[in-house]
Amino acid sequence: MKTDPAYQASRVPGEEIAQRIARLQHRLQQHSVDAALLIDPLNMYYCTGTMQQGVVVVPATGEPVFLVRRSYERARLETPLQQVLPLKGFSRLQSTLTELGLATDTLGLVEATLPVAVFKTLAKAFSGATFTDVSDLLAKVRSVKSDYEIGLIRTAGTMHALVYEALPGMLREGMSEWELGTAIHHKAMTLGYTGITRFAGPGMELFLGIVSFGESGNAPTASIGPGGLVGLSPAFPLLGGRKQLVRGEPVFVDIGFGYQGYFTDATRVFSLGPPPVAAMEAHAICLDIQEAVRCRLKPGALPSQIYQEVHAQFVHSPAFARHFMGFGSNRVPFLGHGIGLAIDEFPVIAAKGHAPLEENMVIAVEPKTGIEGIGLVGVENTFRITADGGENLTPGVDQITIV
Repeated sequence: MKTDPAYQASRVPGEEIAQRIARLQHRLQQHSVDAALLIDPLNMYYCTGTMQQGVVVVPATGEPVFLVRRSYERARLETPLQQVLPLKGFSRLQSTLTELGLATDTLGLVEATLPVAVFKTLAKAFSGATFTDVSDLLAKVRSVKSDYEIGLIRTAGTMHALVYEALPGMLREGMSEWELGTAIHHKAMTLGYTGITRFAGPGMELFLGIVSFGESGNAPTASIGPGGLVGLSPAFPLLGGRKQLVRGEPVFVDIGFGYQGYFTDATRVFSLGPPPVAAMEAHAICLDIQEAVRCRLKPGALPSQIYQEVHAQFVHSPAFARHFMGFGSNRVPFLGHGIGLAIDEFPVIAAKGHAPLEENMVIAVEPKTGIEGIGLVGVENTFRITADGGENLTPGVDQITIV
């Protein structure tokens, strides 16, 4: 298989994969797990550098094994792992690992993404084995980014900023949310956007992000974030709908940017002509909240404490609090979320986030609020945890941009 130099250059370095495996093995040893069996694409990619189908077996000690269903040839090309073998069927997994000298008494599975049918097959294949959930374990390993990962996220943030810089020139009165969304998508693709948004859990979809004009930002949605939207139809409640842009209403744009598998998340608000004073005032509070969170994004800080302190300081007016972090039923109980290979990773800045932050975690902070009769305003940026507070990886104008 021949590949161009740019494709070869995008491969994950061998030392990067080795460091990830070592961190995971340390966790497995701490929890007395013989080996982790990884089947979902994101965790497989994290530990192999390829998205090919199969099973990655990471033992608590020793070399990992990648058993490939398809494509074996491409997996050998893309992964730096040394033990890459064809997968001859789940029924032979236990005997194959035993032949390789790997213990299989206690096996870790990422239950958060594991289909029941696959679990039943694995339970049958590993007769007598004990299974344990390592979803949180892997989430914590992935939450602390390496210099390599930070570099990719930083590049994504640079490209993300260029999309938003171009957005004012896309706006025109009477255009639909869908029209603006497609223009944004086209611009992002020309900058290297990978065209797909990945989630940590199953069953969730996102096409680029959310584009809402005015009260569309308050529309009820199944989205896991505070942003509302209508979409084209009940079968596709994504990106934006047919609502046409009116002067003076908030243009709420919440999109991710994916670069070589890694994401940034950022939200900006625009308006053709001055928006209502209530929108400007509410947006200003959201900016203050973002800064209050950013200053606290330091190693050792507790997400729950950040959440409680910021809420106590800024979210006390009944009118503001009523629709803070989503209008009506769209309200969500967090201020920010981890991001990396998925748009929604560990940790979460929420009342129940009790694990201390660590340096080089990456978190998207998104204070937003709905205003009845006006729409949604607020901001979002992606920050790296440092000793000096959050480093913004998605530079740009946070204030409402009046065109």
